[in-house]
Amino acid sequence: MADDFMKMANALGNYRYEHFEDLSSEENLKFKELHSLTLSKTTELYTKAAVLVMEDVQISLDKIETITVETQELYMKLNNVQHILDRATSVLTLATSIISLDVKAIGASLTGLIT
Repeated sequence: MADDFMKMANALGNYRYEHFEDLSSEENLKFKELHSLTLSKTTELYTKAAVLVMEDVQISLDKIETITVETQELYMKLNNVQHILDRATSVLTLATSIISLDVKAIGASLTGLIT
């Protein structure tokens, strides 16, 4: 799971670097903040990986894997900055939910990212 979040964080960072000149100062700062927070949450996920317990773990992991692929593709092909910022924020919300072991929030986050 943490590996998937690392891939999503890297995709977000790659988007920022590849579109740096196209982003306003405010957008660049927001991307930098989201990238940093996502990397931080990813580190926490690696640390907590041994203690995370969720109902129906495999289904959730499969959903996260799907979200990872979609997110990576989204960052590569979209030019809508707000849509990418929204997606990055949703990924960060999912990471926070997992770290806090909030099963309801995890489910809601997964549903929000899949739909």
